[in-house]
Amino acid sequence: MIMIHLHLIVTLVCCLTHTLSYAADEEQTFLALSFGKTTGDYIQFTPADMSPFQSSFTGCAWVKRQHYASYPIVLHFHPSDEIIMGSNGYWNYVHGQHLQLTGRFPEKNVWFHYCLSWSAGGEQKVYINGEEVGSRSASSSNLTMGGDISLGLNAQSSKGSSYIFGGQLFKLNLFSEVLSSSEIRQMSEAGMCSSIEMEHETRKLKWERILTEPRYGNVVEFVPAECTSYIMAKLDKMMSLLKEI
Repeated sequence: MIMIHLHLIVTLVCCLTHTLSYAADEEQTFLALSFGKTTGDYIQFTPADMSPFQSSFTGCAWVKRQHYASYPIVLHFHPSDEIIMGSNGYWNYVHGQHLQLTGRFPEKNVWFHYCLSWSAGGEQKVYINGEEVGSRSASSSNLTMGGDISLGLNAQSSKGSSYIFGGQLFKLNLFSEVLSSSEIRQMSEAGMCSSIEMEHETRKLKWERILTEPRYGNVVEFVPAECTSYIMAKLDKMMSLLKEI
């Protein structure tokens, strides 16, 4: 009888440890970033290797605008302005080709799913919440390699407050292929707390890596409220299972 009780205690301790570990892992997975509203609030780093994106890529992120800059920049890959992703439709720029969609993006304080895809000699497309909102022909040459990636502003020192992002960013990933419209729709419909993007082998620049890069000024981590409730629902389910042991 004592051995049976001891076995149950060990099982409960193991399950509780697993549950707490799961909660910590989930919080790490669901970390977003909030950017301040000055030119000193940004992330900048030199990517290890951008060559997988040289001839094609798709960049996707969950974005929330919180600042009314004229030309807000989310991502700037700048050996020579190769990729610029914005948050209000003005910047959807790749390798010399500008796809301007001002007025087609959601207003402030609303999370939305944003994707920019490009292939050399093919097309340049923008998707908002899983729906294509604009396209144009793409340049035929490959991207220029080298340089840094900046998040939250234009990396050129001559650019000022008009280019500040000043919003919230979550799960920014770059894929080394043009994702299909159905794949992008599935990612959007799965919701911001889903891990569906991790299923893609072509996800070469990962949000988990970006979270480890140097931050400057007021750039802080937080867990979106939408994902907090998602995590708690999962934990409640796990605790219910524990009670059944």
